[in-house]
Amino acid sequence: MKTAMTAMLLIVMAIFLAEPSQLLAQVPDTVYLSANFLGETGPTFDQVISGDTTQTGERVNPNRVYVLQQTGSVDTPFTYQDPIYINKNCNLTIIGKLNPITGMPPVIQPGIRQNNSSPANLMIVSVKANITLKYIYFLGTRYDSTQVTGNVINVNADSCSVTLDHMVIDESRGNLVNYVSNWSKFFMTNCEYRNISNQFWQTGNGMWINYGTPMDTVIINNNTFFCMSRCAFAGPSSYKYLLYEHNTNFLGAGAMIGSVYLSNEVMKNNIFYGVIAHGADSVYIKAKGPNGIAQGFGIIMMDSLGSTSYAGTEAERKIDVEHNVYYWPQALVDFWKSVNDTAKGWVLVPPRWMNELTIDMFNDKTDWPGFYSANNDSVDPGFPQSLTGPAVDSLIKFVKLCGWNTPYGGIGNSGSYRWWQLPTNPYPGYIFAQVPSTWKSWDDGYPVPENLKYTASLKGDDGLPLGDLNWFPGVTTGVNQASNSIPTTFSLSQNYPNPFNPTTVINYTVPKSSFVSLKIYNILGQEVATLYQGLQKAGSYKANFDASKLSSGVYLYRLQANGFNETKKMILMK
Repeated sequence: MKTAMTAMLLIVMAIFLAEPSQLLAQVPDTVYLSANFLGETGPTFDQVISGDTTQTGERVNPNRVYVLQQTGSVDTPFTYQDPIYINKNCNLTIIGKLNPITGMPPVIQPGIRQNNSSPANLMIVSVKANITLKYIYFLGTRYDSTQVTGNVINVNADSCSVTLDHMVIDESRGNLVNYVSNWSKFFMTNCEYRNISNQFWQTGNGMWINYGTPMDTVIINNNTFFCMSRCAFAGPSSYKYLLYEHNTNFLGAGAMIGSVYLSNEVMKNNIFYGVIAHGADSVYIKAKGPNGIAQGFGIIMMDSLGSTSYAGTEAERKIDVEHNVYYWPQALVDFWKSVNDTAKGWVLVPPRWMNELTIDMFNDKTDWPGFYSANNDSVDPGFPQSLTGPAVDSLIKFVKLCGWNTPYGGIGNSGSYRWWQLPTNPYPGYIFAQVPSTWKSWDDGYPVPENLKYTASLKGDDGLPLGDLNWFPGVTTGVNQASNSIPTTFSLSQNYPNPFNPTTVINYTVPKSSFVSLKIYNILGQEVATLYQGLQKAGSYKANFDASKLSSGVYLYRLQANGFNETKKMILMK
């Protein structure tokens, strides 16, 4: 029995132990870049980065860090004339620093070439690489307000890693990161992805993976998806491990979560407000496509794995969906009813939390024993009316035009265009044309002008507010910095006291800014608590663990940070 339990533990824990690829071990150096705007002398920042590459494609220093910073009283964007091409293995890091005078982050914006064209992508990755972008405001429109950006980053190689932290991505029309590769990784923390829309409103995903391209690890933690065309993450493929936690999803036209073949997923402590506003056309869903579309769209949609053998078996899938809040404002509900009051031969099928197929899978403990759902409620978070009023009204105008009014209507109407694609963009402001203009501009202050702090009392399983915690800057976790000294190595100390009843302290050190995960597991490898998950700056930390709700026994605690993995044992004796 002991051997079987140990084997089970190793199998479950192995999901969390994936080491990032060790590409190259050269010592990094730092290069500071200045903005080059509208024909100023000197190379643009993409030309500097490309200039650090030899004629045969090797990078001069594969671990070089590029820092974008301005120190004057006037900020100008960092424009790029061509995509940054990654053709050789490397660690590419671009970090922005706030202007000490204006308080603004560096803005990256597509440039305007002499022939009036512009690059559609910021970066194209063709080989195994680690890409990191931090503290940057990316604007997908040119200086003349022309929207030109497609996918911000294209990843066309296997086993790549993309990390985005403390970024704002504004007015793009494609996918934030588009993966056409196998077993890559994606980390997105403390970001806002905002105003993502155009006439092709089924584009505009946060992360998209292409057909038959399974992902290794996806962590989307503590972000806001504000006024989206479509999904936070999507793609007809599978993920080895997905964590979607403490995200605020505010308004969107299309499906919010577009991946249905998940094999190991944790989705908790999120807010979904006014998403999938288009609903579904009853004529269209009669096609009975994948992911239960025959029952309409749900925020959470699952489907059986079918031929996706790389995702394992149905019985091996672990799906944990809990402590989430969803809500559709009354104006949207009234709009759906008004459409159906005049419909002939078809109806608009409103979105819901889960459609019937997904509910059946969660209830079927014989075929899907690892599916778990609890404490997911329909609650109005109480966002500011000054924000929700104009935004919801504008979304309804767009959905009417895009989906339910001729000549651009849906399949159920007489229009000749399918509801996900308009022939042109007859609504110049895109989805949210009627919202205040400051919402679509970075030059009126930073952070972003909207405020998604809500009035309802919504707490997650960790005792913290639901959704993106960046809207609640006063919130603290059970992890405190123990000293101001900077350690030289990662370390995880033995908890004290041990054995304990019911509280104990865990000390650990982080020598450099890293994405840190400190979790507690029982002896079967099941997660019982998350003490910390997110970005932490270098320092020594003290985590307080209260096990008053757990039974006596042996528990494991595990620290993961920047490739460091260590597990220790502790004993709870009541």
